[in-house]
Amino acid sequence: VGGISNAIGSDFREKIEARMYKSGFVKTSYPHLLEYINSNSALKEKIGERYPEILAGDKTVTAIKDKTRQSIVKRMRNKLLLQLERNLEVDPDAILVTMIHRISEQKGFQLLLEASEGIFKNLGYQAIIGGGISAGDTRGETIAHGLYLLSTYYPGKVNVSFGFQDISIPLLSSDYFLMPSMHEPGGISQIEAMAAGCPVIARATGGLRDTIKPIMHNGGYIEGNGFLFSDFSPWSFYDAMDRASAFFRKSDDEVFYQVRRAAEESAYYWDKPAREYIKLVYDLTETIRITR
Repeated sequence: VGGISNAIGSDFREKIEARMYKSGFVKTSYPHLLEYINSNSALKEKIGERYPEILAGDKTVTAIKDKTRQSIVKRMRNKLLLQLERNLEVDPDAILVTMIHRISEQKGFQLLLEASEGIFKNLGYQAIIGGGISAGDTRGETIAHGLYLLSTYYPGKVNVSFGFQDISIPLLSSDYFLMPSMHEPGGISQIEAMAAGCPVIARATGGLRDTIKPIMHNGGYIEGNGFLFSDFSPWSFYDAMDRASAFFRKSDDEVFYQVRRAAEESAYYWDKPAREYIKLVYDLTETIRITR
């Protein structure tokens, strides 16, 4: 049964939310966020008009009864907290992306470097970038140095860190996840991102092409979970980033909530193929399965 190795457990979302809670991320950072917002009158006005619950404190956010509204405000709370923690400009309208992988040529970091001026200067993206570097990978080390320089070229827009990265908070806070891989036979990272409600911008190769479908807004109905590009080139990657930016800019909170829900629902969990595999084995061997 295909797909059993290219999926995640159905409790993945629950686990990363638990990790974020145990980290104290919200509890520790929230007072600093409120202090920062209150010191910036323009930012306070913007958030007050659209997310007044955030200004009222986290108890107000978690007490929102409408599930859609609660999800929208919690996601924005996480985003603002992450922007503050990573020294990015705190702005609900900035498009925040995450690209955390093993830093290597295969993962497509060089496309981000080559298209960086357009992405960060013209399109105004913010990015959280990072990952480990394999010992002896000189190309990976060169790319890592370029990423470090990127954070100095675009302060307030780019945050870079190396080594092991806990992806939980970025996935639960970002607007998009980047996966512009040179090749990716299966891929798990894109499925984890989708399960966290984070649509994916990726190259149409291997398992990425199989699991990511272009976002389309037909009337009141949203389908798809990301944006794809074909050529392994900075121009093609930039085009996908441009399309994702345009969609984000023209979408209100309710529409992008539907996008996140569509991404969550498209995540592939191993529970289903595992059940299918068990059934197939018992059928082939004509074994009577004892269930409790």
